[in-house]
Amino acid sequence: MKDSYKILIGGALIFGIVTLATSSLHYDADGADNYGFPFSFYTKVSGYNVVTNEGDTSIQFRFFALLGDIVFAFLGSWLIFKLINKLYKKGNV
Repeated sequence: MKDSYKILIGGALIFGIVTLATSSLHYDADGADNYGFPFSFYTKVSGYNVVTNEGDTSIQFRFFALLGDIVFAFLGSWLIFKLINKLYKKGNV
């Protein structure tokens, strides 16, 4: 498999795993759902006002934070790939 495909697949896997592993899911209990690491790119907040007897939901999506998370994942994949190749060339593995 070409090196670029390995980096693309690895970056997508890192992005998915890190996003799901670091997500904060507290929406059902008057809290917020947050997705993204190191930048939070999606937030969904719900709340209930006792005085007005109304509930409300707010959703916030930040495109540049998502882009930063994706770049972070692909850079991590590229670094891991380079380290593995360096170890194999040295004959340590």
